[in-house]
Amino acid sequence: MAMERLQTIDGLRGIAAVTVIVQHCLEFTPLRNPDATMATPIEYIFSNEFNLGRFGVIVFFLISGFLIPSSIRNQPRPLISFAIGRFFRLYPLYWLSMVLALIVGAMLGRQTSSLVEVLVNITMFQKAVGVANVLDPYWTLFVEHLFYLLCAFLFAVGALFNESAMRTIVWASGIVLVLGGLALTLVPTAWYAKHLITLINYPSLIFTMLVGHNIRMSLGRGDPSMPWSVLSLYAAVLLAAYLGHEAYGGFVGLLSSASVMYSTGAALLVFVVVLQTNMLRGEIFAYVGRISYGLYLFHGISLWIAITITGKPETFWESLALLGLVSGITFAVSAITFSMVEEPFIALGKNVRRFVARPDAGLSSKPSIG
Repeated sequence: MAMERLQTIDGLRGIAAVTVIVQHCLEFTPLRNPDATMATPIEYIFSNEFNLGRFGVIVFFLISGFLIPSSIRNQPRPLISFAIGRFFRLYPLYWLSMVLALIVGAMLGRQTSSLVEVLVNITMFQKAVGVANVLDPYWTLFVEHLFYLLCAFLFAVGALFNESAMRTIVWASGIVLVLGGLALTLVPTAWYAKHLITLINYPSLIFTMLVGHNIRMSLGRGDPSMPWSVLSLYAAVLLAAYLGHEAYGGFVGLLSSASVMYSTGAALLVFVVVLQTNMLRGEIFAYVGRISYGLYLFHGISLWIAITITGKPETFWESLALLGLVSGITFAVSAITFSMVEEPFIALGKNVRRFVARPDAGLSSKPSIG
């Protein structure tokens, strides 16, 4: 991939991480007001129509779809090498964030996770067995792992880099998601409605990453244009999901059906525009992108500390101070851990991958006869 595009992707990562931080800070400010009306438009928009956290997460998923499959290609023992690379990239900093979350949470008197929850969280697959996350943002890492498993399967059957096959897979899965949303819209009280909601939620995130991979394949063959038919299908999936959630009774937690649709659509639009224009190539954007994993993992802990220091903000300036304090702590911790944890373990992972790729790796020497 051209250096310009790599810098652009790093810039996108940085923007995604910052928007997640801002959203989670907003939820402690007066701007988080579910009862807001258009009489207070900013409160109304951020509470009901747009979610910066969702925006950032979707950008991250599109980037994963754009980059991750290519890390399997053109290397000896590709699946083993891929698994090693992902392990050393994700787990060391993840485990450090768990340790810090448990220590800081205990010091601040927060309710801590049980021993069983901690042990299951170590695997990063806690969502699969219904165990609570030590930190809320961990849920996206489970989705990432599902995509890794899908990529490994598609590679094993020879479909991952077959553009025709991947286009068929995207269209088939997109149509299923659209039909699921429409079925939920028409019969929201049917016995299978709960299953349709499950079908729409997590699979739609995997679908997002498949769309990112399709975009990469289109650009990779030297065609500067986007796969507009796939992007149109994505828009149809978003609309069907919105209609289905509205009929079923809305989304969950702090998200409204409208904010999910608008935030996801905005993330796709920004992703496409930035890739087409090669924006966000400055060194500052690139650096923020490089430390974005730490920003994502540590910002929740920083928020606990900041709220303890400042209290819940009640004015604009107090809200701004909270955002500044959270950002300062998060960036400092992320910069330090990037140099002391991420980079060394990524380098170690590369060495292990090179060792595994050796023709004689894992083979014992023939015993001498004497």
